[in-house]
Amino acid sequence: MPEFETPQRRPQLLIVSNDVVDVKMAGPGMRYLEMARALLDEVDITLAIPSATSLEIPEIRLVEYQEDRPHSLRTLVENSDITLISGYIAEKHPFLQRSRTLLVVDLYDPFILENLHYYLDEPMGTQERHNRFAVETTNRLAKIGDFFICGSERQRDFWMGVLEANGRINPYTFAQDPSLSSLIDVVGIGFPDRDPQPRPILRGIHPSFPEDSRIVLWGGGIWDWLDPLTLVNAWPQVISRFPTARLVFMGTRHPNPNVPYHEMAKRTETLADEIGEKGSTIIFFEWLNYDDREALLCEADIGVTLHPLHVETRYAIRTRVLDYLWARLPVLITEGDVTSVWVRSYNLGKVVPEADVDVVAQALCEMLAEPKDAWDSTFEPLRDIFAWPRVVAPLKRYCLEGTRAADLQIRNATFPPNALVATRAGILVRVLTVLREEGVRSLLRRTGRYIGGRLGLF
Repeated sequence: MPEFETPQRRPQLLIVSNDVVDVKMAGPGMRYLEMARALLDEVDITLAIPSATSLEIPEIRLVEYQEDRPHSLRTLVENSDITLISGYIAEKHPFLQRSRTLLVVDLYDPFILENLHYYLDEPMGTQERHNRFAVETTNRLAKIGDFFICGSERQRDFWMGVLEANGRINPYTFAQDPSLSSLIDVVGIGFPDRDPQPRPILRGIHPSFPEDSRIVLWGGGIWDWLDPLTLVNAWPQVISRFPTARLVFMGTRHPNPNVPYHEMAKRTETLADEIGEKGSTIIFFEWLNYDDREALLCEADIGVTLHPLHVETRYAIRTRVLDYLWARLPVLITEGDVTSVWVRSYNLGKVVPEADVDVVAQALCEMLAEPKDAWDSTFEPLRDIFAWPRVVAPLKRYCLEGTRAADLQIRNATFPPNALVATRAGILVRVLTVLREEGVRSLLRRTGRYIGGRLGLF
C-alpha cells in the first residue's frame, strides 16, 4: 500500500498588538499587520487588537481583547503555540508572566528611552516614577521571553546589555547558541510585497494644492521627541523660492484615543499660524486612513523627519522613513538615527544637522529643484533588503523551529510555573536534588525566583 506522509501541523502564532489596527493606525499597528501578512505562507496567525476594527484581512484572524477582561486574552494565549507581546502588555495581563506558551518579546520600540523625553515637562518625582515603572517593566520582559526581536543591529546591542543585566545571557543560552541569535535577533520594518498604489488625493483636488504644487510630507505623528519646529521655521525660506510648495502633516492626533495629545503637535500648529502659513501652504490632517496615507506617499515629492539628538534617537527605527523608502520618496532627515545612516549610505536624500533652520531650508530647496524621479535608481537595491519576507525571516524561523529558551527550560523544570510539585514528597525530592547537585546558594536563588514569579516580580 502507498505510504502517505501526515501533513505537518502549522504553528499557531498569536500577535498581541498594543495599538489600533484599523483603517487609521500608527506605526505599531502597521508593523503587526504587515508582519502577519508576511508570515501567512507557513504560520497560522491570530492578531489580537485592543479595540474593534472594520478591517477584514483574508487568512488573518482579527480578534478584539479587552484590558478589563483578562480572560479575553488568556483564552487566545492558551490556544496558541507562540505569543508575541510588547511594551506593557505583560503588566496589564500578569498571567503572561507565568504562561506555558512560548513568548516572543518585541523590543523594536524602546519605550524606556521614549519616556525620558515624553515626561520631560513633568515634576522630577513624576519623571522618576514613570522611569522606575518602565525599567521594572523592561526587566520583567527580559526575564520571561523565550525569544526577543528588535528593530536593528544597533538596538540589538542595547537590548543584549539589558538581557545580560537580567541574567539571560548565561551558560545555558550560550550553549544553546553561541551567537545568541536564538535568544535575540533583528526583525525591523519592511516593505509590503507590492508597489504602493498612486491616485490623486491633494494636487488639483484640495483647494490649497494647485496642479503644479510640490508636496513636502511629514508622514506620521507629531510626537514630543521629534523636531517639526525647525521644519516650520525653515518654511518661509522655501516658499520664497518655490511658491507652489506645500507642507503636509499627516497626523496631529494619534488614532488610538488612549494616547494623549502631544504638546509638540500643538506647538507646531501654533508656530505655523504665527508665520501666517497654517491652512494655506502648511496643511494639517488629524490622521489619514491607511489607503489615503499610501496615496499621499506616492503623490508627495519629499518626505521629512527631523529630531533632536538624544538617546531615543540613537536607538529608534522610524516607521515613517521606511514608508518613504517604499514609495521611492527622497528623504530629508536629521543625522543620528539608523535610518539617517541608510539615507546617507544609499544616497536616498539629504542628512542635516540638528535644529539648523538655514541648512534645512537650503536642503529642501536643493531637493525641490530636482524632479522626484531623479532619485528613482537609488531605491532599487532596497526592494530586496527591506522586503517583509526577508525582514521577518528570524521570527518565521522561530515559529517553525523555536523552543523554550534553554535557561527557562532549566528554571521551569526545577520550579514549574503553576505548582512547585504535585506532592510534598515531590517537593522534598526537588529540594534535595538541587541541594546535592548545586548547593545551598543555588537552592536559595531558585526558591527566590520561584516565589518572585508567583508574586509577579519576575
